[in-house]
Amino acid sequence: MGEEFEEWPPPEASVRAALWQAEGHLERREYFAAFRALTDALPAASTVERPLLLGLRHLSTAGYRMQEGDRARARRQLAHARRRLSAFPDTAPLVDLVAAEVES
Repeated sequence: MGEEFEEWPPPEASVRAALWQAEGHLERREYFAAFRALTDALPAASTVERPLLLGLRHLSTAGYRMQEGDRARARRQLAHARRRLSAFPDTAPLVDLVAAEVES
């Protein structure tokens, strides 16, 4: 009766799944959906994963702001994303994809 139950799915799996989802959403320019996936994963993120999630969240916000016609805020969010994601070189293609839209 004193059994402890493991959290399912494990937090690290939830974060990994959210990262994959967000990547797909960003590639399809579904910026709000990417933002939601990343935001939902933040509570389960480790201190190592948190900067990556936050950087990608800035990136999705930049794309969303651009879609909404708010170029100034889009550029500010892109700058935040670049700063945060500079420690994660694997994200460069996603940054370039959003940057091409924001800076066009």
